[in-house]
Amino acid sequence: MSVSSEEILDRPARLGRRRPRGTTARFRAGYDARLAHAAGITLYESFEAAESVWREFETHAAGTAFQSFDWLSAWYRHVGRELGVTPAIAVVTRQGAPLMLAPLGIERRFGLSLLVWMGGRLADYKGPLLAPDFEARLDVEFATLWRQIRRALPRHDLVMLDSQPVSLGTPAAPFGNPFAALSASPAPDAAYVFDLPETFEEFSQRYRAETRRIDRSKFRKLEAEGEVSFRIAATPEERVAMTEEILARKAEQLAQQGISSIFEEENYLAAWRDLAGLPDERKLLEVAELRLDGAFLSGSVSHVWRGRSTLMVHTYDHETLPKLSPGRLHLLKHLQSSIDRGIDVYDLSVGYAAYKESFCDTPMEMRNAIAGASLAGHGAAAAIRAALAAKRLIKNDPRLMSLVQKARARLA
Repeated sequence: MSVSSEEILDRPARLGRRRPRGTTARFRAGYDARLAHAAGITLYESFEAAESVWREFETHAAGTAFQSFDWLSAWYRHVGRELGVTPAIAVVTRQGAPLMLAPLGIERRFGLSLLVWMGGRLADYKGPLLAPDFEARLDVEFATLWRQIRRALPRHDLVMLDSQPVSLGTPAAPFGNPFAALSASPAPDAAYVFDLPETFEEFSQRYRAETRRIDRSKFRKLEAEGEVSFRIAATPEERVAMTEEILARKAEQLAQQGISSIFEEENYLAAWRDLAGLPDERKLLEVAELRLDGAFLSGSVSHVWRGRSTLMVHTYDHETLPKLSPGRLHLLKHLQSSIDRGIDVYDLSVGYAAYKESFCDTPMEMRNAIAGASLAGHGAAAAIRAALAAKRLIKNDPRLMSLVQKARARLA
């Protein structure tokens, strides 16, 4: 008999009603705690309690920088705590060694308790950290492990696991994300990730000769306008200053399109500043600028983690030499720099843009897992799934997306 992904997600709510009927909540909590211990699951309710195991595990686990301790603790310090998110960090061990770390949380929204990945809008990719030999050491079906984890978690009405990449690896060496397999529902946006060759010349051969000729011509014309400089911030202080300028420009650019963004919100900006100011030995952000005679042309904020460069913010001056495509020239410079420094994978992150397709012609699917865990949660889950399906329909229809963008521009 086949079982739907929604049934798998919902089972713990039904199984919960079969627990032994103790006379007190303490009895039932103790019973669940004993089951979790037997399944090798430890639940941490604070970042401080999980820090040592988290930092050690992330040094060799599969995942992204969005699941690193520094990234999520900065988000929680400035955003998550303000939202009232309660950490529920699940660590699964086998033979005394971590197998998985799932940075989950319980968030109050819509009058309901939601089970979510921590990171909110500061995390483009959400999911777990997994041991490199996760599949070999996993001794039960993942659906069974997930039910065990759900039973150990605090009570919740709605499972809302969004923005999950289907792979936690690279295009050349994919690493399946078991949480993405819980649902067959694609997210509205895909991600654009591609492997880098050993030389920039080899990379440029991916383009038609005419495209390469145009790019070289634009570089020459830009250099004829004045002194062109491309630089990456070298110190924490430079990273903070450059990040603040780039985020301010990005916020203005989006506002002109009628789009509100996290770059306008002080709590998110505080988290960005903390990440930009990390000491060099724990550096996550890479901030780069393209300038002409000292004047800003284009800027980007990426994170580099274990040989992967992920572009999160990219903006450029639309009024200065627009025919020379300063945004594209900036990306080409950044790609060349990344290849020269031995970076293996370049990630243009989530969300469609025409320029992304010119770099990556095989997007990676993202998945959402949305399911009810209570009577009220079932209704909310159905509404959220319908809204996400409509959003995906619009984003995958150029005509509908154009209408939305025009409406935003008029409102702006």
